[in-house]
Amino acid sequence: MKGQCAMNMRGAVCAVVAALAFVGAGSAQAATPSSPGVSAAPIRAAERAAVGRVMSDHIIRPRATICKNQAWTSGNGRAVLRMQQDGNFVLYKDGRAVWQAPHTWSRGNCAVFQEDGNFVVYDSAGKPVWAAGTWHKGAYLAVQDDGNVVIYNSARRPVWATDTGD
Repeated sequence: MKGQCAMNMRGAVCAVVAALAFVGAGSAQAATPSSPGVSAAPIRAAERAAVGRVMSDHIIRPRATICKNQAWTSGNGRAVLRMQQDGNFVLYKDGRAVWQAPHTWSRGNCAVFQEDGNFVVYDSAGKPVWAAGTWHKGAYLAVQDDGNVVIYNSARRPVWATDTGD
C-alpha cells in the first residue's frame, strides 16, 4: 500500500506514529509550526489555481503516512514531496528543492496527514517536530502538478500552501 513504512525498526516507529494519527494525535495538537503560517496571498493564489483546471494532482487523504526514503509525487511528476533519509522533509519541483519543513533536518522520521486535518512531521520517538497547524476535519492534501502542495478544507478552500506553484 502506497505510503506505508516497511516493517523494520523504522517501520515499527511509523506504525506507532500512524496509530497516533488515527486516534486523533492528541500529542501532535501541542505542536505548533515554527512560523505563524502561510500568508493569505499564497492561499489566494492556490485557490485561483484550483478553479477550472483539470486535476491529475496526487490527492492525500487523512491517515496517510510517509517515512524516510518515501515520497508523494504529483500526477505529472513535476512535484515530489519527500521524507529524506537525513530526516529533512523537502518539496522538489522540476528536480530542485523549493521548500522544506522548518526544523526537520536530521530529526524527521515520518510525516502524517492526520484525521484532524493537521499535517505533522514526527521524529523517531513519535514526538512532533513540525506541524502545518491546520486542524480541519474533512481536509485533504494535494501534491499539485503546478509544484505547489496545498491543504484544502472540506469546502475545497485552501488553508495552507507551500507557495511554490507556477
